[in-house]
Amino acid sequence: MQAPERERRGCSLNQAESVGLLYLERDHAHFREIKDLAKRLKEDYGVKRVGMMSFVQEDEKQTPNWLVKKLDSGYFCKSDLNWYGWPVKEFEAFTQTPFDILIDLELEPIMPLKFVVRSSCAGMKVGPDHPEWANDLDVRLVQEPEEMDDMEEVDLILHDRMETWRAHTTRTLAFLNQTQLQ
Repeated sequence: MQAPERERRGCSLNQAESVGLLYLERDHAHFREIKDLAKRLKEDYGVKRVGMMSFVQEDEKQTPNWLVKKLDSGYFCKSDLNWYGWPVKEFEAFTQTPFDILIDLELEPIMPLKFVVRSSCAGMKVGPDHPEWANDLDVRLVQEPEEMDDMEEVDLILHDRMETWRAHTTRTLAFLNQTQLQ
């Protein structure tokens, strides 16, 4: 799929007026984390508009009741994908919004979300570094390796995978805030 024509612009968080967040819908606790992140972007960094788009790995009928579609924010479901695995509805308004920064919050590639990243006309696209998706991002952040070798089996079982996500998200925001991109 061809990426749309767009004007690439570097932007740090303290200069951004609008930020788009892409994520995989997991559960209500994760949804609250994303909402808190959006709130923090507004309060701590002065971002005026934060849009959120999530992918729900269920059909429309099993969509969680806490999800709401509104201006600059929404979700799309497994039943909204065509046979290529690309979304066919509910994402257009989000991709046509000229966010200053679009942040892919997922550490592992989620094909429908990668389609949204590629389709977006955002000025700067940020996400984790993946060899297959390198051309879709303007800023690629390498994940810090996890120190799993020293962990005992019980610790490995109890290890919260979302802790890695939280650490990477915090590093992403810190980088975007401290770096003067132009």
